[in-house]
Amino acid sequence: MAEKPQELKKKKKKWIPILASKEFHNQEIGETYVEELEQCIGRTLEVNLMMLTRDPKRQNFNVKFRITEVKNNQALTELISYSMQVAQLKRITKKGKNKVEDSFIYKTKDNLSIVIKPIMLTRTLAYKTTLQLIRKQSRLFLTNYTKDKTYPQVMKDIVDNNLQREVRNGIKKFYPVTNCIIKAAYKLQ
Repeated sequence: MAEKPQELKKKKKKWIPILASKEFHNQEIGETYVEELEQCIGRTLEVNLMMLTRDPKRQNFNVKFRITEVKNNQALTELISYSMQVAQLKRITKKGKNKVEDSFIYKTKDNLSIVIKPIMLTRTLAYKTTLQLIRKQSRLFLTNYTKDKTYPQVMKDIVDNNLQREVRNGIKKFYPVTNCIIKAAYKLQ
């Protein structure tokens, strides 16, 4: 007599909502399908900033979240990075102006390392020594700025465009800068 194959047990999966971090007032940014709630911890999710802020001017930027814990059948996240889309980067460069890019690691008040990549656009063409001065002054300003703020405060200021405005106003004293944009900002593990 032939033996009957054993019945396969099907595990019940369910959808759980993913909530944005406190900076975005814990609004829902997506859902995930899991068997066990702890399976989703550590997953990352990238969202367009326009969808979170409801501001069409922010459509060229993305933010990335990592799921850190699950409470009340909801996945809670933390903001881990902010980045500009590549197509926008090509659009902002103009003829007859200089683009000053930089990338540096800064320490926050809560002793985390954060990489910030600013781009400054000058009004007119400038000498290389002037561009070096702009880069040096932006690093000095950002070093002083980040050492007095925690990581969530710095990321909130970047998302709200406050940091970019302050960097531009700080550099204007040395050379006329039309715009300052943060190309990327993320926490080092």
